[in-house]
Amino acid sequence: MSDWWLIFMIIMDAVLLTGCIVSIFWQAQIVLRAHYNYWPFLLGLMVVGWGWTGTGIANNWVRWLLVLFLAGFLLNCIQAGVGGIGDKRLVNNGFISSVIRYDRLAGITLVPVTLPNGKDRVVAIFITTTQRRIQLTFSQALPTIQEELRKLVPGSTPIEIQNIEQ
Repeated sequence: MSDWWLIFMIIMDAVLLTGCIVSIFWQAQIVLRAHYNYWPFLLGLMVVGWGWTGTGIANNWVRWLLVLFLAGFLLNCIQAGVGGIGDKRLVNNGFISSVIRYDRLAGITLVPVTLPNGKDRVVAIFITTTQRRIQLTFSQALPTIQEELRKLVPGSTPIEIQNIEQ
């Protein structure tokens, strides 16, 4: 393999590992954790399974860099399922997850839902000032989520509660 491939793999490994560290930093600040999103993890397993077949054809250095890349990618995919209400920012789940400052929220809609198995959930829809919608699902009770959001969100941000007729 050529030198450009080796340099490319080193850069990709550094980017993925940096992403893991940034995710750990923001996820450590979550106060109310949302339900885990399994789709990024399943996608990661598929990509790692496909990529693992390529580790046998590379030379030693590139093979280890590819293994490190696949491990970093899978770790990013595992971390991508985590989201919630942080003490400083809203942590969105997803592979390219983001954190949103609370002063960038235009509104919040909370929808309490009872599942067919009898469990209660609260679906929270956060609308940013750029009209981006972020949806997180919580197991905590509605008053707990409201109380935590009131502590963190500016008073000018409306928090609306919608009920679904069942």
